Amino acid sequence: MSVSKERALGSWARQVEGGLIAEPRDERELTEVIHVLADRGVALNKEITLSRARLTHLDPVAADSMTVAAGAGVVLNDLDAHLKPHGLTIGPLSPAAMSLRLGEFLEGPYAGLRSIPGGRLEPVCTSLTAITADGRRLETSRSPRSAAGPDLSALVLGAAGRIALVTRGVVRCVPFPERDVRVAYSFPSALAFVTALQRSIAEGFWPWRVHADSKSGRVIAEVRWAASVGSVERDRELLSRCVEEAGGRGAGEAEREGPMSVEHESTWDAVLASLEQGRALQLFRLSLTTVVARGDVEGVPLNEPTGWTSLGGRLLSLDSRGVFGGAP
Repeated sequence: MSVSKERALGSWARQVEGGLIAEPRDERELTEVIHVLADRGVALNKEITLSRARLTHLDPVAADSMTVAAGAGVVLNDLDAHLKPHGLTIGPLSPAAMSLRLGEFLEGPYAGLRSIPGGRLEPVCTSLTAITADGRRLETSRSPRSAAGPDLSALVLGAAGRIALVTRGVVRCVPFPERDVRVAYSFPSALAFVTALQRSIAEGFWPWRVHADSKSGRVIAEVRWAASVGSVERDRELLSRCVEEAGGRGAGEAEREGPMSVEHESTWDAVLASLEQGRALQLFRLSLTTVVARGDVEGVPLNEPTGWTSLGGRLLSLDSRGVFGGAP
């Protein structure tokens, strides 16, 4: 970037190792940043990096609706700690996801999704506030899960900040679990393991984390879930029945997971292939069709930008001046 451009960007831009960084303090200043970038012909993600680390405002927790409005700069681990005294939690997210700021989690490859009972994925946020490339404020409406019609959040979730930049979100929380249960099982094959997990998830089981390892031709898995006292036995019975139907049985304490590689969004077929090759895996955000997996498994690395579709390319016309940097 030329010196003249750098000087014109204002006091909110500073030089760090690796280039310029913009650190707006609030939504108003972020809007100003976007207008100045457009006027000076400077593109985010190319000539300057944007940090929303200072957008850390937290509204009081709404206990009745089990929601809380949080700024895009709030780290999910910190948000979860803030919710705990209120008997709430964000829910079953992976370690790498929990280390992200809310804006990064929503706009990045995790697309702001978590698993819910029934094997589906849903957005963590009920509504979003974002700033578009022309400086306009986009606020999606808060609606129930059963609502029909277009959801403008889809323009933001997983879009890598190329359509709009999140400033805050209303996070839908879940009750903090009364029990944290870990049970180990032994399966005669990787296929039996995958079959048992998919079957139990389809019937309403909601695992938070699974560690699976292939040993001597069998798969040893520790399944962890969190639940209320009243539902623990029901969940244990459901899982045990699905395990037995697949040919598995209870096992002693499973080996605790060690360090793992980057997280991937993967499929159950890829999990099956990895276990059949004798690899160890950690599984998070388990749904009927996909999982977030740590270990040697095929899938989309979740530390890289999402792929850009033809629809995404057409939507870039909303940023005709290229303020947000164009396609990844």
